[in-house]
Amino acid sequence: MAAIALLGAGLTACNRKSKQENEPQTVPAEYLCLFQGTLPCGDCPGIETKVTFLPDSTAAITRLYLDSDGTSETEYGTWVYQDSTFTVMTNSNDSIPVQESFVFKVLPDEQIALMGNDNIIKAENVLLKKQPLTLKDFKGTYVQGGEQKGAYAQTLTLSEADNNRVQVNIAQSGGKGKGCTFTGTGRIINNQIEVDLEETDPELSATMVIRPNPEGTGMNVFVSRIDQLYELMYFCGGGGSLAGDYIKK
Repeated sequence: MAAIALLGAGLTACNRKSKQENEPQTVPAEYLCLFQGTLPCGDCPGIETKVTFLPDSTAAITRLYLDSDGTSETEYGTWVYQDSTFTVMTNSNDSIPVQESFVFKVLPDEQIALMGNDNIIKAENVLLKKQPLTLKDFKGTYVQGGEQKGAYAQTLTLSEADNNRVQVNIAQSGGKGKGCTFTGTGRIINNQIEVDLEETDPELSATMVIRPNPEGTGMNVFVSRIDQLYELMYFCGGGGSLAGDYIKK
């Protein structure tokens, strides 16, 4: 009887330990934010990487390959937090989605590190916490072209929309013939505005990306994937495009 009682106590302790190990750990609130850094790249100067962990257990990872075509694609997924580690599962935007797994180790001083297969923390894989841009950082009117009187110009206007989204309008002025006209909404994620063109026209599949230009003088309009750049011509006449740099008025 004593042996049975001892065995029962041991099983109870094991069950309690197993339950504690499987319980989700409390996520430090200060890490539910944006992290940014330049990660190493085998055949390029680096990959500008932004990662946002959201309170609803979703995550967004944006990567821009330096010295590339300037596209920055965002992959969305879900995260699980265990042992001071975020594990993110994402699905690519390909016609046949490819699932990827990313492991980020929480470090002191509000930093995280992308972990490789060797499970070693490396300085070149560390991302730092950054203040995310908000609507006030994008809001305004920006112009492309039209430097001379009567010349063709495209005006980009960014303003507040419902449900924490951004209203995006592009209109033409000057010149002759049909130019570019666009109206839609997007969301701010990883310090850029992403506009799903499928919401405007079901035949389209590209994501229009609007982000501050490196010079800090305005906004750059592009796509997340270079093979979809032609879709920004869909809203224009005469071979024009929504793409390009727009300087703030």
